[in-house]
Amino acid sequence: MPIRSAGVLIPLFSLRSRADLGRGEIMDLPAMAEFARGAGLTIIQLLPLDEGAPGETSPYSAMSVLAIDPVYISARGLLGVGRATLARGRAKVGATRVVPRAIYRPAKLAILERAFRAARGRGLGGDFDRFFERNRGWLDDYALFRSLKDRFNWTAWDRWPTDIAHREPSTLAAARHELADSILKYAWWQFAAERQWRAARAEANRRGVMIGGDMAFSPARDSAEVWANQEVFDLERTVGAPPDAFNRRGQRWGLPLPRWDAMRENGFRLWKARARRAGAMFDLVRIDHVVGIYRTFSFGPDPDADGSFSPTEEHEQIAQGEEIMRALLAAAPGCRLVAEDLGSVPDWVRGSLMRLEIPGYKVMQWEREGWNSPDERFKSPATYPELSLATTGTHDTEALAVWWRDQPRAEREKLCAALAISQRVNAKSDRLKTDALDAIIEALYAAPSRYVIVPIQDLFGWSARINRPGTINDSNWTYRLPLTLERLSANPGIIARLARLRAIAERTGRGGA
Repeated sequence: MPIRSAGVLIPLFSLRSRADLGRGEIMDLPAMAEFARGAGLTIIQLLPLDEGAPGETSPYSAMSVLAIDPVYISARGLLGVGRATLARGRAKVGATRVVPRAIYRPAKLAILERAFRAARGRGLGGDFDRFFERNRGWLDDYALFRSLKDRFNWTAWDRWPTDIAHREPSTLAAARHELADSILKYAWWQFAAERQWRAARAEANRRGVMIGGDMAFSPARDSAEVWANQEVFDLERTVGAPPDAFNRRGQRWGLPLPRWDAMRENGFRLWKARARRAGAMFDLVRIDHVVGIYRTFSFGPDPDADGSFSPTEEHEQIAQGEEIMRALLAAAPGCRLVAEDLGSVPDWVRGSLMRLEIPGYKVMQWEREGWNSPDERFKSPATYPELSLATTGTHDTEALAVWWRDQPRAEREKLCAALAISQRVNAKSDRLKTDALDAIIEALYAAPSRYVIVPIQDLFGWSARINRPGTINDSNWTYRLPLTLERLSANPGIIARLARLRAIAERTGRGGA
């Protein structure tokens, strides 16, 4: 990977192709890589691919942090899946641009069920056997957990019969025997996902494009990993964020609190397994909520009680964070890590990341000097450290065009001054025109930052957003490209836009080889 790289942030579910069934799929990645190269980009940064529960839309609350969500498997080319099957699947999901997960998921899994039956009829083969053995450490528990979720009609595992919930060995052995066919199906789906992933990543790499992954902070309480590792989670406490100017009571995320002492006793086994898995899949991995690895804020069951940090002392927090981060680096030696260090993060966390040589984030709109003072101003991207990832936003923020529109003229003028583009950009206009957008992108690309990864909306001046924090409904986490990749790649306006972006990347030394 070039030391100065430019990339695009886009969730896998946001991709569109003529062959997909209503959501982005693994085999859409090569076309996205070709599209990215047209803009001079060498990284595609994704959100977590972890499997979510049927009603869960956020990729950061996973039913498994080790399994790829089967809905990402591309149906085309699977044994037993012909044109008629695909046509029936498309009829079920409809022709709308955004398909609710509640409609899409069962239609897609029905197709995958058919593919599994066809594959099993021919014999799953040695490649599957080798995959299962190579991944047995997590796949055994995951496939059993998924089968038990079906058996118990999707009730949470802590409401299952006690001997199953508490993993009594003889009961688990009996369940594995009784559910052998279902277990095999869920394992085969993971095999099919990995086989496609390897092919798609290889195609992207061949085009000079790296694939970035995202490691969510923790599995959901009702997940395969928490069920299989109950001794290293405190199920009485829920992870969240401390009170701040935006949330007087703090935020409760519903994730179980890691018992860091117990995790240390077993050598951070689960975290290492996650890092190995990520390292095998991705060229670069974003560690979400990295401050939580150093110190985790959590709440107890009393809704009126204050939360607290674990560990409590700063020296313990530093020692713990660096111990875990070193373990992740060692478990994924060929993969580059990036730390999401946004929000209320103590300065010493960023100092620690610098010592570990792990880049943190620089969100252009949030990088300021003299906060809340008359002299408050944006920092020039020219001052960003080389060990950083610069961007115009994340999956949680509004698009740059919307941010620009909503700012008072004085703020827009301050940004232009910091970027040294005042002579080129009309800050009076609340519409972010193409020339202004390009000037902003070029100033960011020119930063010393090792990586610049920009949300796809901001590369094109689009206004849609990926996530509205605190919003739970079927329309959130559903953003999709306005056109299929085939149509975008043939659109004269888009072709011209890609050429402009490629020229910016080349002028700033980020165009790749």
